[in-house]
Amino acid sequence: MNLQPFLLGSTLVALAAQPGLASVTSITNVRLNPTATGLDLVFDTQGGDNSSIFTVSQGNTLQADITRAQLNLPDGGSFTQANPAPGISQVSVVPLDANSVRITVSGTSQPPTGAVESSDNQVVLSIRNDGETAQAPTPVPAEIETVPAPATPPTVAQAAPEPAPEPAPEAAPEVPTPASPDVLVPSPEVTIDGTPVPRPQVQQTPPFLPRAVAPPIGDIAVAEGVPSFNNINLGSNERIPKLLLRDAPAREVLSLLARAAGLNLVFTPAGGGTEGGAEGGSADGPPVSLDIENESVQDVFNHVLRVTGLQANRVGRSVYVGPTLPVSAQNVSARTLRLNQVDAAVATNFLVALGAESAVSRERLVTNVNAVTVAEGTPPITETQTSTVEQIEVSRVDYEDSQGILRGLQVVADERTNSVTLVGRADLIAIATEQLTRIDLRRRQVAVNVRVIDIDLNSLDAFGTSFSFQNGLFGVLSSGGLGILNIGDGGTPNPISQGTPTGTPITPRPLGGPGANNTSGNFLAQLLGTVQNGNGKIITDPTLIVQEGQTATVQLTQDVVTELTQTIEVTETGTLTTLEIETEPAGLILQIDVDRIDDNGFVSLSVAPSISAPTDSFTSDAGTFFLLSERQISSGQVRIRDGQTLLLSGIIQESERNSVNKIPILGDIPILGALFRSTVTDNQRRELIVLLTPQILDDSDQSTFGYQYTPSESVQEILENRGRQEE
Repeated sequence: MNLQPFLLGSTLVALAAQPGLASVTSITNVRLNPTATGLDLVFDTQGGDNSSIFTVSQGNTLQADITRAQLNLPDGGSFTQANPAPGISQVSVVPLDANSVRITVSGTSQPPTGAVESSDNQVVLSIRNDGETAQAPTPVPAEIETVPAPATPPTVAQAAPEPAPEPAPEAAPEVPTPASPDVLVPSPEVTIDGTPVPRPQVQQTPPFLPRAVAPPIGDIAVAEGVPSFNNINLGSNERIPKLLLRDAPAREVLSLLARAAGLNLVFTPAGGGTEGGAEGGSADGPPVSLDIENESVQDVFNHVLRVTGLQANRVGRSVYVGPTLPVSAQNVSARTLRLNQVDAAVATNFLVALGAESAVSRERLVTNVNAVTVAEGTPPITETQTSTVEQIEVSRVDYEDSQGILRGLQVVADERTNSVTLVGRADLIAIATEQLTRIDLRRRQVAVNVRVIDIDLNSLDAFGTSFSFQNGLFGVLSSGGLGILNIGDGGTPNPISQGTPTGTPITPRPLGGPGANNTSGNFLAQLLGTVQNGNGKIITDPTLIVQEGQTATVQLTQDVVTELTQTIEVTETGTLTTLEIETEPAGLILQIDVDRIDDNGFVSLSVAPSISAPTDSFTSDAGTFFLLSERQISSGQVRIRDGQTLLLSGIIQESERNSVNKIPILGDIPILGALFRSTVTDNQRRELIVLLTPQILDDSDQSTFGYQYTPSESVQEILENRGRQEE
């Protein structure tokens, strides 16, 4: 056997014997017999029969060690021969230790190769100098000696070793705190308008990460299974003490093992009328090499089937074996599975990827067009017929470097009933059923509560002064930035009462309103401040149940005419007017797309609310049209944990108008000019806020199916009112 350098060889010869009765073999004589390709090194032995020979090649030298052997030559304690054959420079046999003998064969240009043959009192090491191994296949014995299987000893549980105590963590070195510089006022206290100002906090810069950190991945649901392939039960507990075979035909090896188990063997080189057999084999099957010790006959039989790729099936006291058995000789069964969630076509493609063959029945629409010629020069008449044809599509995958575990299984899918039929061996059907059970999962559902809030914040701040005085026939009145000079007797109503500022005046005392005719000699002044605040909220609060991978849409809109096209055509009888109206929806449009719900309670979704409303209108001869103001936000795909709330805000429309009324010249005087002018500030602010909260629904066997639902007071009142109306 030719081995790589420094690589120990496998056992070449091992004679059957019980390990406890092993004895040392004595080598009494060494002879050299030249051959056409090298020489034969013949050893005469006596005594023990449990020796083994291991060979290894190093450079141009072949070394063979004989274990459990002693060198007892009549001419001395070693044997050496120089140039015994062409291509071999030296052969030496020396004792390695007390129970081992080393054989060294040196080649001139290439390492020699050796093969071992043994008999009762003789071992022959055939040396070749051409680099080819001269090993002959081991003849298969007529029968093998087996022994009954020993009783299974009771299993003794071993206590798990106690874990070694972890070393205590080293204490971090203390870093001295630098001394702070002298401060005139260490903790100053700031007060503005009698209100203490909180001390500002120092914003600490976050430290840099020591290295790149990958994002968290969470837990992954793992469904692990070990496929159990078909094992032939021979019904025998016999064991083989030792069996050594080299390049023996698989048919002879299986026949030998079947006879040892008391069964018959039926072997076919090509089953079912197919051509050829297993790859690399012949009529007797591929060659097999065995080195078995203390193994059951049944296990060895199944080992040979696995490594040769042969199929086998036991029927009664006979075992059918062949590269491809016909259906009548196989253990074939059929099973139909009606799938709940996954499509039959998807399940079939999944099994095909594992090595199965499939046939899918699909209905196709076939259109036939026939052209019939009526007469010369006239276009033909075309007849179109559409029919439904059922077609069967066959799928199979052949891998280059691997083989599917379901090779030999047939899969037939029916899309109408969404069912899959499996035909093949029982072990393959069991593996396919287990895999389909794992992928036929329900898609999760989530209840998404979306609160879309449209806030209108309108603020009107008006500030002005109003005062009047009169001295004799001369009087002055100022209100809302308007001034009136009265000359003459009082009693004339003041028209300023119809002016600004607008709103409800604040009258602390009954001194008269703005523009009242005051004839007293005292100075009368009145400060008016008006603040008008308006808050408008449009809140929509829908809860949508969406399945994973689906999209839900809520649309609460009203069509508004935004464009009108008028077409006038002149005809013989008059004019024809055509109106084309284009409308756009105005209101709320909410779209939620749930992409994935993972096993860790995270929901990946996107939301795109849009609110539009008429803001202005214009009138033409064709009618009145509206201009739409639209506010829209698209969150993109975000990931939220179950029960968390996502807040989307920041879409703000804001406008500010300032209106100032003043008396010329007097209203421009610093400080005192505020008495002769009025200021009106109008702020308009609109903001769109979206609150989104997903709740993953539990539709497993642990859910309550609504039996423990407790309605709120408002919902309970609605249910009671509906019950009274039905009565």
